[in-house]
Amino acid sequence: MPLIVCISIAQNSKRQLLEVFQVVGRLLPKYREAVVMNVDEVIEKYVSEQRGTYRLLSEKTKEFVSSLLSSKGIVPHSITSRGKEPEELREKITREGEVYDNLPDTITDLAGVRIITYFPSDVDKIVPLIEKEFKVDPQHSVDKRLCLDPAIFGYASVHFVVEFRPEMLKLPEYALFDKMKCEIQVRTILQHAWAEIEHDVVYKAPEDIPFRLRRRFACLAGLLEIADREFESLRQDEMAVRQAVQSRIKKAKIDT
Repeated sequence: MPLIVCISIAQNSKRQLLEVFQVVGRLLPKYREAVVMNVDEVIEKYVSEQRGTYRLLSEKTKEFVSSLLSSKGIVPHSITSRGKEPEELREKITREGEVYDNLPDTITDLAGVRIITYFPSDVDKIVPLIEKEFKVDPQHSVDKRLCLDPAIFGYASVHFVVEFRPEMLKLPEYALFDKMKCEIQVRTILQHAWAEIEHDVVYKAPEDIPFRLRRRFACLAGLLEIADREFESLRQDEMAVRQAVQSRIKKAKIDT
């Protein structure tokens, strides 16, 4: 191909690329303005029409979960509930930069319940109960414990996005929550401590966190995973000692 033809093609390509950048430059401010306007409308509608109902949904979900765990003899450290605050919602929408037409279809944690356990084995007991007693949205639910590479340490919580089952919705106290979703998080108290600090320091950081700091958080996650296992082991050993003592007492009573 002659050199002059190559130069002409390159010049045309450069000109077209500049035109594209100019169009994008004109559209971006309008898009940002649309996002801001949409956020204001979404927040106003959420506060006036939806916030109270989602807060009630979180409270009813907490009550149901508390009763469920009590019936199975599971004693957690705590169970808390919350409806998403307007400023938290604004931050989430702004961070993701999306224009939302229907908020409940796109943001699944407007209502939330968090179950904090003492031991990892309690998490293992609670997970199947949630899966059985609620209608779980598998697309938005994740077990972070299974997502980590074996050589990587980090966030290890279980997140469910759930709805009440149809038979529950037939009851008057739950009928209001048809097609409404609630996020349920399950994790140990050590996992919770790590997640809360990591969220404030890393997730909410105004800019990227340096690699060395992220690595230190990962190291701490590894240490806490070891601590979780040790507490679990101590619990099992303590139960074994208690059972052995009870057996000796029972045997002594029989002998006498």
